[in-house]
Amino acid sequence: MQIRRIVCGIEVGGHGVGAAARAARIAPDGVPLVLVGAADIGAAAALTGPLGGDIDMGPMPVGLYASLEDMEGAVKAELERAAAALGGRPGVATRVEVGSLASALEGAAGNEDGTLLALDAPHEGRIAGILDGDAATWLLHESSRPVLLSRGPEDAGVDFPRVVVAGVDGSRPSALAAEAAGDICRRRGAELRLVLGRARGVDRGAIEELRSRLPPHELIEDRRKPVEALTGAGADLIVVGTRGVHGLRALGSVSERVAHGADVSVLVAR
Repeated sequence: MQIRRIVCGIEVGGHGVGAAARAARIAPDGVPLVLVGAADIGAAAALTGPLGGDIDMGPMPVGLYASLEDMEGAVKAELERAAAALGGRPGVATRVEVGSLASALEGAAGNEDGTLLALDAPHEGRIAGILDGDAATWLLHESSRPVLLSRGPEDAGVDFPRVVVAGVDGSRPSALAAEAAGDICRRRGAELRLVLGRARGVDRGAIEELRSRLPPHELIEDRRKPVEALTGAGADLIVVGTRGVHGLRALGSVSERVAHGADVSVLVAR
């Protein structure tokens, strides 16, 4: 998985700045970073109660009477604050899209290969995220691009990631995840841990061949199921592969359950 460009979602109150900082840390130095905000009039109107009036959600005013132009201006100001919070990192651009944040990120990504989508991790549980149209949940289920779901303080720090974990079972998706994790560890000097959880159809020969291509690492054989083994391995970044299923078919997959259930950042490698 090669990262040539980062497209990061910024939400109300600057949420997503940490995601941008973490994405920049796992990508090669100098990769362009685009901060994207969504002017979603429909969502803004839905936040207005039955008695009318505007709701003040910090720096981005929303309400039934906000015009699209007003909202685009507020989103642009939010993006400028987010760019400033990144400490003057070179190569940062901003972009305002009309519509939901998920569609805004997909639109900003365009057709360019090697684009990593980044945003804060899902704010809700798995089912609620689907029903409410949570951007992170939607991208996790529908996007064909790699997605970084960020957790933790906005200031990711220069030591992120310290420990990177990837699950292995001998399959092609797990090999992709492990190789992506290995690339990150080479770039940042992080510790790499491979986790083999309790699962059917493990190909140990393929695992050993994969290990020969990776930087120094620890292989942890865990008797727990893969989700519990991965989330309990002491990482600050978990890298998971995906078998390419989308929509409701993805509900309950290891990658989907780890992305929603982990308390650290998760990179879904595709």
